[in-house]
Amino acid sequence: MKASLEHLDPLENSSFQLKEVIQNRFDAPYHYHPAFELTLIISGEGKRFVGNHITDFHPGDLVLLGANLPHCWQNHRQDWLTETEDAQQAQALVIHFTQDFLGADFFNKPECRAIKQLLEKSRGGFAIQGPTQDRVVREMLALKELNPFARLMSLLNILHLISTSGADTQAIDTNEVNYQLSSTDLDRINRIYAYVIANYTQEVHLDEVAHLANMTETAFCRYFKKVTKKTFVSLVTEFRIKHACELLRSSNKPMVEICFESGFGNLSHFNKQFKQYMNETPLQYRKLVREWEVE
Repeated sequence: MKASLEHLDPLENSSFQLKEVIQNRFDAPYHYHPAFELTLIISGEGKRFVGNHITDFHPGDLVLLGANLPHCWQNHRQDWLTETEDAQQAQALVIHFTQDFLGADFFNKPECRAIKQLLEKSRGGFAIQGPTQDRVVREMLALKELNPFARLMSLLNILHLISTSGADTQAIDTNEVNYQLSSTDLDRINRIYAYVIANYTQEVHLDEVAHLANMTETAFCRYFKKVTKKTFVSLVTEFRIKHACELLRSSNKPMVEICFESGFGNLSHFNKQFKQYMNETPLQYRKLVREWEVE
């Protein structure tokens, strides 16, 4: 499994793509494309993977992703095995547009300076929150009812709102070095992340990952640390801890069950790694989360 290059077909009578996603669960693979992407989650919950970053997503989740930034959304893994007749439990509205969708020099105009700066800084993606999120969501939901010209004007207004949103725009993946690599290295790193995303709750084999990178295990470990500024083991651990956090928040499962479901081999190691990463034990984390929910 690797991060795949997605080919986006332009719509008739439109310079950008507006797509409604309606599924029983989000199942798109870890992928990237040369277009910018603005995604609004309408329904569904799970994990959002953007570049090096993993976080939970919920309805209302709104992100702007830069060109060639690998990403995917996955419903909670316990939902994958749930038989359901609800074919609409995973819904999203997605906009794709290229840097030059209005011409090579359009965003160089003085009136577009803020939007140009936003796009230049979106290499690692932005999460849009607060009042700006509310305004952009309203605009996006109305897009499909507009004629092509009004839809274009609305998209420009959406980009302007985001570009002037200040603290409502939060950077997602600040480790931008991966996306400045050669196409060969970018493809190699994306293959590695795709493997981890697919396997982090199971046993991860270093020899398999090194093979994906076409390297020896020693050379791969050096290479990965140089590119990502973290070890491969720490990356896998990070994914597992965030998966455990979701289980601690959303279930009453005992610690030993959460430990194994998150990919850890024994409870002692799970507790140690969780405390090191979260600065509190799993039990303390569960207690704090539930106290916040009561408040």
